[in-house]
Amino acid sequence: MRPGSVRLAAACSVVVLLGPSAAPALTGVEWRRLAPAARAAYVTGVVDAWQGLVAVQESVGSKDAGITVFAELVSCLRDRLVSEAQIGAVVGKYVADNPGQSGKEMTDLVFAALTQDCAR
Repeated sequence: MRPGSVRLAAACSVVVLLGPSAAPALTGVEWRRLAPAARAAYVTGVVDAWQGLVAVQESVGSKDAGITVFAELVSCLRDRLVSEAQIGAVVGKYVADNPGQSGKEMTDLVFAALTQDCAR
């Protein structure tokens, strides 16, 4: 297999694995009902998925705008050495401070919270 083919196959695998599934999205309301450890694990998983997307984009040399926004956020977290506990605290505070957004998908709330924090 040629090197370009391997990269394309890897990128396609990520798209298939991270694509839509039958599972409903978790909302802020549902996330708040989880145990603290489950909330932390959820947020860590979301950020980890974004890091995976960024790694694949970098490995294939792509500059997809839909992934670049995650690259900027992941870079901010990495450059500032933000720990998982700090990320969880930022997201928890954002969700608590914005109850009107609790019906939104949790991935959107995680992105909004961390983007706001990185802008500071």
